[in-house]
Amino acid sequence: MKKNESVNTVKKRHSLFTRWEFDAAAEEFNRMSEQGWHVTEVGFYTQSYVCNPNLRYRYQIDYNDRIGDAARYYESFADAGWIPVKCKGNDWHVFAKEYADGQPEEAYKIYTDGQSRTEMYRRARRFVGIAAIVWLICLVQGIYYAITAVAGASDLAVMEVWTPVLQFINVYLWSRWYFSVRSLEKGKKPRRFHYLAYLIIALAAIIVSMASIILKY
Repeated sequence: MKKNESVNTVKKRHSLFTRWEFDAAAEEFNRMSEQGWHVTEVGFYTQSYVCNPNLRYRYQIDYNDRIGDAARYYESFADAGWIPVKCKGNDWHVFAKEYADGQPEEAYKIYTDGQSRTEMYRRARRFVGIAAIVWLICLVQGIYYAITAVAGASDLAVMEVWTPVLQFINVYLWSRWYFSVRSLEKGKKPRRFHYLAYLIIALAAIIVSMASIILKY
């Protein structure tokens, strides 16, 4: 924490988490809390934190898309000492509990509807798997058109060559997501995907392709 940051200072961070990356999100919230920053609102891409170096929380996220009695649901967590954190979308329910030295780790675990998680993993794996196959078909088609355009000295050859590059990037992204979800289904921790690097590479490919077309004409 910086010296000029005082208690109740608020800041926003931008971290992209897919709907199945709730454990990775909880780990990040825990790391931030250890530094004196406690999450107060969770969005798809933006999280709000408040500063208080005198407190420390542990966070848990419950994925549950079939809550019947919301009042009873949250009351059961409150009875166990969990404080709800405002959360937008993703069917996430984020909870915080104040950390106390000497407490066993089991005190900072929540046990909820595991079936919801299992079904979500299954739906997510099916969706990203189909998307990866679609992009792979597009990639094969793009390579074919690129070879045809280059061989025929077409005016669109530059565009046709760069199209498979973008398609390959998408195949890579969706494939990574597929294997990440598959690892989570098996109870394994997948390697964190760096979305910023993906966006930079994709943006660079688009800029280079557009520049090549402009310079050609």
